[in-house]
Amino acid sequence: MIKNRNKLRLYWHGLFTLASLLILADFLLPGRLVVDEIVEVKKERQQYYNAARNYHYSYKAFTSIHSFSITEDFAKKLKITQKMELAISPIFEEINSYRLPNSERSEIYSLRILSGLIIPLALIIVTVLAFKYEKKMSVLIFVIQVLVIADLIFLIK
Repeated sequence: MIKNRNKLRLYWHGLFTLASLLILADFLLPGRLVVDEIVEVKKERQQYYNAARNYHYSYKAFTSIHSFSITEDFAKKLKITQKMELAISPIFEEINSYRLPNSERSEIYSLRILSGLIIPLALIIVTVLAFKYEKKMSVLIFVIQVLVIADLIFLIK
């Protein structure tokens, strides 16, 4: 019975590791470059519903095909009908990076770094460590596996 449980655990960890490798490959592979025209840049106030009533602004760029979040500094540089280069991931077709054609530096939105790089790497590292510290890591592995499932749902949308 213990042997079957270990096989099931190994299969389960392998499944999540493959999903993480898929997400990681989608983020790291170059994908395709698209030059598209900016249709709109939207600034939205994000309100916190707490006692302090704090808020911040989020920025979103819209092209004829894509819409994606951008940083405030980049939003200030954009003009409507301006061309923009987008690097689109090969598997989930997410925007990995964006830049203006005359700029040397491309930018990556922080949520994409989290969903495409940090969460999958965390699962792979924790899974490798779980083979050494098996009983001490079960809750952490479960939490990161839930994050990977949420990440896949986010990427598939």
